[in-house]
Parts: sequence; C-alpha cells; structure tokens
Amino acid sequence: MVKKLDEKDWPEVLDHVGWRLWQATQRWKRELDDGLVAMGYPWAADARANVIMHVGRSGIRQSDLVRRMGRSKQAVQQLLDALVDDGIVERKPDPGDSRGRLIVFTAAGRRLLADSNRVKQEIEADYRAVLGEKRFRDFMDMLAELNGRPPDSGR
Repeated sequence: MVKKLDEKDWPEVLDHVGWRLWQATQRWKRELDDGLVAMGYPWAADARANVIMHVGRSGIRQSDLVRRMGRSKQAVQQLLDALVDDGIVERKPDPGDSRGRLIVFTAAGRRLLADSNRVKQEIEADYRAVLGEKRFRDFMDMLAELNGRPPDSGR
C-alpha cells in the first residue's frame, strides 16, 4: 500500500542567501568561461581549467595540488597532462624534493592569466554598470567580510 503524501508534509523551499550566492557564482563562472573561449581557450570550461587557480606564481608541488583539489592522484594527473599538452603548465623537478615534481606556468600559461584578468575586469565593469560604483564597492566589502577578510574600501 502506498501512502499518499500530504501537502503539509513538504517543507517550504526557501529563497536563501546560499542559493543566490550559488546562482551568482554560476553566472560569473559562465561569463569567465565564455570570455576565455572567445579569446582562444576552447577548453576553458573543461575540468582541467579548475587546476589553474591552484598553481600560483611560484608553482605548486604535484602532491600538494592533489591534496588541495581533493581529487585522486590519477584524476589530477590526467588534468595536468591535458594542460601540459595545451602548453599552459609544465612539470619541473622540485628543488626541495628530488622525487617530487613542481607544476609551473609556461609563457602561454602566463598569457592565459593575463587574458583571464582582462575578462574578469570586463565582468566587474558590467557589475559596476548594473549596481553603480558605490553599491559595487559595498558589495565587494560585504563579500570580503563574509569571507573573514577586512573590507577594502580603498578599491
């Protein structure tokens, strides 16, 4: 016998801050991906692009990248192989560990970072146009505060 669900058994679905932040994040990421694809990075929306934010200026040890990304060693290896094939990163011997490998940006990878910054600035310019300069600065300060950082009203 199947019990009929009573409508009052279903909780109301709330419009909450997490949902709105997720929607805004998804929109921002889609705009970034679209901008990078338009600039000649057809793989920008692929999983391998998620590696880029973890590399940093001085590179990252491959083992640290695995931990930071929370993926299997094999999965990270595949993503890195694709970025190496694209000429975005390269593996170098880790000077601090003779068995380790350091992942660093190539010249093409540094160009990608510069192009990515341009797209991010364009997205922010659009947000400023919608919100106005003061509301945009306030929004950025609020996000910084929610993320445990002091506001940066000097932007």
